Amino acid sequence: MSSSMKNHSIVVDGERKWISRHMAVAGFVLSEDGYILANRRGEGSPDFVGYWNCPCGYLDYDETTSEAVVREIFEETGVKLDSDSVELFGINDDPKDSNRQNVTFRFKAIVENKDNYKTTDSNSEEEEVSEIKWIHLDDIDKYQWAFNHDKIIKEIIW
Repeated sequence: MSSSMKNHSIVVDGERKWISRHMAVAGFVLSEDGYILANRRGEGSPDFVGYWNCPCGYLDYDETTSEAVVREIFEETGVKLDSDSVELFGINDDPKDSNRQNVTFRFKAIVENKDNYKTTDSNSEEEEVSEIKWIHLDDIDKYQWAFNHDKIIKEIIW
Protein backbone atom coordinates (compact mmCIF):
# COMPACT_ATOMS: atom_id res chain seq x y z
CA MET A 1 0.00 0.00 0.00
CA SER A 2 1.38 3.39 -0.94
CA SER A 3 2.09 5.91 1.79
CA SER A 4 -0.46 8.30 0.25
CA MET A 5 -3.15 5.60 0.64
CA LYS A 6 -2.24 5.25 4.31
CA ASN A 7 -2.51 9.02 4.76
CA HIS A 8 -5.96 9.17 3.16
CA SER A 9 -7.60 6.12 4.66
CA ILE A 10 -8.75 4.70 7.97
CA VAL A 11 -9.69 1.25 9.17
CA VAL A 12 -13.40 0.82 9.98
CA ASP A 13 -14.66 -2.54 11.23
CA GLY A 14 -11.45 -4.18 10.03
CA GLU A 15 -11.76 -2.75 6.50
CA ARG A 16 -9.60 0.02 5.05
CA LYS A 17 -11.81 2.93 3.91
CA TRP A 18 -10.77 5.81 1.68
CA ILE A 19 -11.54 9.02 3.58
CA SER A 20 -11.50 11.55 0.76
CA ARG A 21 -14.99 12.40 -0.47
CA HIS A 22 -15.89 12.82 -4.13
CA MET A 23 -17.91 15.44 -5.98
CA ALA A 24 -20.87 14.03 -7.92
CA VAL A 25 -23.80 15.37 -9.92
CA ALA A 26 -27.33 14.09 -10.47
CA GLY A 27 -29.64 15.29 -13.23
CA PHE A 28 -33.43 15.17 -12.91
CA VAL A 29 -34.93 15.88 -16.32
CA LEU A 30 -38.70 16.31 -16.18
CA SER A 31 -41.06 16.92 -19.07
CA GLU A 32 -44.04 19.23 -18.88
CA ASP A 33 -46.21 16.30 -19.99
CA GLY A 34 -45.46 14.40 -16.75
CA TYR A 35 -42.38 12.20 -17.26
CA ILE A 36 -38.90 11.86 -15.78
CA LEU A 37 -35.84 10.67 -17.67
CA ALA A 38 -34.29 7.59 -16.06
CA ASN A 39 -31.95 4.71 -16.74
CA ARG A 40 -31.62 1.21 -15.36
CA ARG A 41 -28.23 0.32 -13.92
CA GLY A 42 -26.42 -2.35 -15.90
CA GLU A 43 -24.08 -5.21 -15.02
CA GLY A 44 -21.05 -2.89 -15.18
CA SER A 45 -22.38 -0.65 -12.40
CA PRO A 46 -20.46 -0.84 -9.13
CA ASP A 47 -23.69 -1.03 -7.10
CA PHE A 48 -27.50 -1.12 -7.35
CA VAL A 49 -27.45 -3.30 -10.49
CA GLY A 50 -30.96 -3.50 -11.95
CA TYR A 51 -32.21 -0.45 -10.06
CA TRP A 52 -33.35 2.75 -11.75
CA ASN A 53 -31.78 6.16 -11.31
CA CYS A 54 -31.70 9.55 -12.90
CA PRO A 55 -28.43 10.23 -14.73
CA CYS A 56 -25.58 10.82 -12.32
CA GLY A 57 -21.83 10.59 -12.03
CA TYR A 58 -18.61 12.30 -11.05
CA LEU A 59 -17.03 15.58 -12.06
CA ASP A 60 -14.19 15.33 -14.54
CA TYR A 61 -11.06 17.44 -14.41
CA ASP A 62 -11.56 21.08 -15.47
CA GLU A 63 -15.37 20.77 -15.55
CA THR A 64 -18.08 22.79 -13.81
CA THR A 65 -20.91 20.97 -12.07
CA SER A 66 -23.43 22.09 -14.71
CA GLU A 67 -21.12 20.88 -17.50
CA ALA A 68 -20.72 17.57 -15.65
CA VAL A 69 -24.46 16.95 -15.27
CA VAL A 70 -25.13 17.78 -18.92
CA ARG A 71 -22.34 15.37 -19.93
CA GLU A 72 -23.65 12.61 -17.64
CA ILE A 73 -27.20 13.01 -18.97
CA PHE A 74 -25.90 12.70 -22.53
CA GLU A 75 -23.53 9.80 -21.80
CA GLU A 76 -26.17 7.77 -19.98
CA THR A 77 -29.26 8.53 -22.07
CA GLY A 78 -28.30 10.23 -25.32
CA VAL A 79 -30.42 13.26 -24.38
CA LYS A 80 -28.59 16.46 -25.31
CA LEU A 81 -29.12 19.54 -23.13
CA ASP A 82 -27.01 22.63 -22.72
CA SER A 83 -25.66 23.82 -19.38
CA ASP A 84 -28.03 26.83 -19.41
CA SER A 85 -31.03 24.48 -19.30
CA VAL A 86 -30.13 22.86 -15.97
CA GLU A 87 -30.78 24.50 -12.62
CA LEU A 88 -29.07 23.65 -9.34
CA PHE A 89 -31.75 22.88 -6.75
CA GLY A 90 -29.78 21.26 -3.96
CA ILE A 91 -26.55 19.89 -2.63
CA ASN A 92 -26.36 16.78 -0.50
CA ASP A 93 -23.25 16.71 1.66
CA ASP A 94 -24.60 14.39 4.38
CA PRO A 95 -22.13 11.49 4.58
CA LYS A 96 -24.82 9.24 6.08
CA ASP A 97 -27.18 9.85 3.13
CA SER A 98 -24.87 8.50 0.42
CA ASN A 99 -23.58 4.99 -0.08
CA ARG A 100 -20.14 6.38 -0.96
CA GLN A 101 -20.27 9.62 1.05
CA ASN A 102 -20.30 11.70 -2.14
CA VAL A 103 -21.07 15.39 -2.11
CA THR A 104 -23.78 15.51 -4.79
CA PHE A 105 -24.92 18.57 -6.70
CA ARG A 106 -28.53 18.03 -7.76
CA PHE A 107 -29.79 19.66 -10.94
CA LYS A 108 -33.16 19.72 -12.61
CA ALA A 109 -34.25 20.58 -16.10
CA ILE A 110 -37.79 21.02 -17.32
CA VAL A 111 -38.32 20.22 -20.99
CA GLU A 112 -41.48 21.03 -22.88
CA ASN A 113 -42.15 17.65 -24.45
CA LYS A 114 -40.22 14.42 -23.91
CA ASP A 115 -40.75 13.46 -27.56
CA ASN A 116 -38.39 16.28 -28.54
CA TYR A 117 -35.61 14.55 -26.54
CA LYS A 118 -35.07 11.06 -27.90
CA THR A 119 -33.11 8.58 -25.86
CA THR A 120 -30.65 6.25 -27.50
CA ASP A 121 -29.72 2.67 -26.82
CA SER A 122 -26.22 3.39 -28.11
CA ASN A 123 -25.20 5.39 -25.05
CA SER A 124 -21.52 5.60 -24.13
CA GLU A 125 -22.17 3.88 -20.80
CA GLU A 126 -23.22 0.51 -22.26
CA GLU A 127 -21.88 -1.54 -19.34
CA GLU A 128 -23.38 0.75 -16.70
CA VAL A 129 -26.76 1.43 -18.35
CA SER A 130 -29.02 -1.43 -19.44
CA GLU A 131 -32.20 0.50 -20.30
CA ILE A 132 -33.30 4.10 -20.78
CA LYS A 133 -36.83 5.43 -20.61
CA TRP A 134 -39.10 8.30 -19.77
CA ILE A 135 -41.10 7.14 -16.74
CA HIS A 136 -44.49 8.69 -16.04
CA LEU A 137 -44.47 10.49 -12.69
CA ASP A 138 -47.55 8.54 -11.57
CA ASP A 139 -45.50 5.33 -11.93
CA ILE A 140 -42.47 6.27 -9.79
CA ASP A 141 -43.40 3.80 -7.03
CA LYS A 142 -43.56 0.90 -9.50
CA TYR A 143 -39.76 0.94 -9.87
CA GLN A 144 -36.82 0.20 -7.55
CA TRP A 145 -34.64 3.30 -7.34
CA ALA A 146 -30.97 3.72 -6.46
CA PHE A 147 -29.63 6.62 -4.41
CA ASN A 148 -33.10 7.59 -3.08
CA HIS A 149 -33.86 9.13 -6.46
CA ASP A 150 -37.56 8.29 -6.08
CA LYS A 151 -37.73 10.45 -2.93
CA ILE A 152 -35.83 13.26 -4.62
CA ILE A 153 -38.18 13.15 -7.64
CA LYS A 154 -41.15 13.44 -5.29
CA GLU A 155 -39.51 16.41 -3.52
CA ILE A 156 -39.17 18.15 -6.88
CA ILE A 157 -42.73 17.57 -8.05
CA TRP A 158 -44.68 17.93 -4.79
